Amino acid sequence: MSEKITRIEGKDKNGIYGRIRETGSSKLIIHIHGMTHNMDHMLEVMSADYFADQGFDHCRISLYVRVPDSRNMAESTLSTHVSDLEAVLDHFKKTYSEIYITAHSLGALSVLMLNPQGVKAVSLWDPAFDVTHFWESGKFLTYMPEYKQYQMDYGAVFVIGEEMVKEIADYPDAKCLELAQSFETPVQMVIPEQSIFLASPHTAPENYKEAFAGAFELKRIAGADHRFAEQGKQNELFAAVLSYFQ
Repeated sequence: MSEKITRIEGKDKNGIYGRIRETGSSKLIIHIHGMTHNMDHMLEVMSADYFADQGFDHCRISLYVRVPDSRNMAESTLSTHVSDLEAVLDHFKKTYSEIYITAHSLGALSVLMLNPQGVKAVSLWDPAFDVTHFWESGKFLTYMPEYKQYQMDYGAVFVIGEEMVKEIADYPDAKCLELAQSFETPVQMVIPEQSIFLASPHTAPENYKEAFAGAFELKRIAGADHRFAEQGKQNELFAAVLSYFQ
């Protein structure tokens, strides 16, 4: 089994970088990280380890990376995420007979917005379907008008663009439920006990059971946080995804 860096050309000629594990399979899992993560965070790397051992090829994508022709996080928006994900899918559809998608947090919202066609199944890990209400639950954002950017304080401080914040405001829970109604690809939602949904008391993951147009499974994982970082919880997550994909 080998792992290598791959570069996929985006629609605006930007470089989209990922790490691909090749097992010789005709089945590929594409993983899309959440906000502040990239292809080299623990959840992403452990995912590659697990699914490659189960016989899938696996590509974990970075929507921004420290390479000159890639985007950085402050330049990224939901629109660029969707565009880049579409370019990634178009690239791999030429090679694989079955493509699956796993997506964490804001990556899951990007997948919902794209509504990818020709994908076998999708697993959304604590999807960030109501980020505006989550941000309103704490002092997460500080506007920097001189830069048209925001400081985003998640313990560590990150910088995101004004356009990202504006676009996220366009996707509250009601809009996500509306998008789900035309999403026909089979979809699984995996929800940890400490879910991002807790910041949105007006909604719940159960609301999506009837919303998604295609086959749907809701899986809950007790004792897990938004990153599934507790001991053993990532493997519990991966096992649930494998069962659904099979």
